Amino acid sequence: MELTVAKTDLQKELQLCQGVVEKRSTIPILSNVLLRAEDGRLQMAATDLDVTILSSCPARITTPGGVTIEAKRLFDIVRSLPDEDVHITLQENNSLLIDSGTAKFRLLGLPAEDYPTLPTVNVTESYDIPLDELKTMVAKVKFAITHEETRFQLNGALLKVLPTKMEMVATDGHRMALINFPQGSKGKGKVNELTILVPRKAMEEIMRLEPGEDGTVRFGVSENHLFFEAAERRLLARMIDVNFPNYMEVIARDNDRRVLVDRERLLATIRRISLVANERTRAVRFDFAPGKLTVSSTNPELGDARETVPIDYAGNPFFVGLNAAYVTDFLSAVDTQQVSLDLKDENSQCIGRPSSNDADLAYEYLYVVMPMRLTA
Repeated sequence: MELTVAKTDLQKELQLCQGVVEKRSTIPILSNVLLRAEDGRLQMAATDLDVTILSSCPARITTPGGVTIEAKRLFDIVRSLPDEDVHITLQENNSLLIDSGTAKFRLLGLPAEDYPTLPTVNVTESYDIPLDELKTMVAKVKFAITHEETRFQLNGALLKVLPTKMEMVATDGHRMALINFPQGSKGKGKVNELTILVPRKAMEEIMRLEPGEDGTVRFGVSENHLFFEAAERRLLARMIDVNFPNYMEVIARDNDRRVLVDRERLLATIRRISLVANERTRAVRFDFAPGKLTVSSTNPELGDARETVPIDYAGNPFFVGLNAAYVTDFLSAVDTQQVSLDLKDENSQCIGRPSSNDADLAYEYLYVVMPMRLTA
């Protein structure tokens, strides 16, 4: 294998692979990126056996061939090279010579034939989804995915593609984020609707995709993998075959107290008050009264803090305990100046939404946080 490639092109594609490769895998080759030179392009692949990224960039191929090289080391080296073309030559015993300007590196690799077999997909039945809408959905729900590996049914976000809307939801059992774009998406082939669980790691990689000329990403399911294809990149993820909870039953219908509050003011206040909160529970008390909200936290080992925020509310006073991190995640994700909070009492969930008074959003967004019992 011998080729010449632009440094910027090579660096860009190698960076895409970094989130997928296993840094501390018991299978050494999973820490490598597969390089294959053919048909005027340098093709790259990285996988952890659950998530796979395929990409390529233009290159001047002198001799076709392939090899696998440690992904992080190769990326760090390419990033450090001068802004000139990079000449790559595969030598004996799978060693790769990298030559740019006056810099020369030789990296030891493993045979391309030893790399895991990469999944293939049938793209005849697929959807074209606006990539910016897909990224918006991912950004608005990914933080609500559980980090408990044993809770398989919650280890991703549920994506529904329907003729009338696209919807994505994630929950960890303590909070839930739900977003939908009412206009739906264009389906190709015979697929009318689709409901699948997108793994958490794949969600992160979706944010790195770049749109094609029409701004869309092709999405679909093939055998036991789902795929997202945009421009010269294809992201594949193994399907998670579990039953997602019936999330619509979780949303309270009788929260009759609505509070309007400035998003940035409340976000800054909670961040300050939570500095003395218990580091494990992150519990903060919210006292609602006509025209004002008092946010407070008490920690027997540190002390206490309180701050008052003006709100639009005229009902009877009440309070609720909430996890500060969960509320700040929601406030950080919202785009509007104001947010509305629907509540009932100290034993009921808090439902947050972007304020409909602020902006005519292209999507509907809802966030549910379960209450916490506060110790005296």
